[in-house]
Amino acid sequence: MNIIRACSAAVLAGLCAAAAVAAPSAGRKSAPAAAAPEAQIPFANHHGIYDWDVINDRTLLIQSEGGTWYKATLMSPCFDLPFAERLGFKTNPDGSFDRFSAILVRHQRCPLTSLVVTTAPRGKSPHHEVPVKPARAKKP
Repeated sequence: MNIIRACSAAVLAGLCAAAAVAAPSAGRKSAPAAAAPEAQIPFANHHGIYDWDVINDRTLLIQSEGGTWYKATLMSPCFDLPFAERLGFKTNPDGSFDRFSAILVRHQRCPLTSLVVTTAPRGKSPHHEVPVKPARAKKP
């Protein structure tokens, strides 16, 4: 019985020493960057998605009808995505598009892992532009 107590005391002392050594080094580490909050595109099944732009086989930028851009990160590579001319957006039962949704590319279902708000891609305006007809000149 004394051997068990001696062994358990030695193990406990070792754990305390390891915790004391690890505590100061944990304080020096910088805090991890806060992840961007997950977003949701409402009414994606009713013209809620206006435009999209492919970054690579795992990343897609999506513009909502309101002009907000979102960065969609896929769970795994979607091999036909960089060559796609059209996409399908598999929405939730309520019609929204979020990190639990998926895109469809040439009969391949590509689920998302993240959907966050981002800035407009280079060369694209932050809001979609509606063409404006020039005013007619009045006849004298």
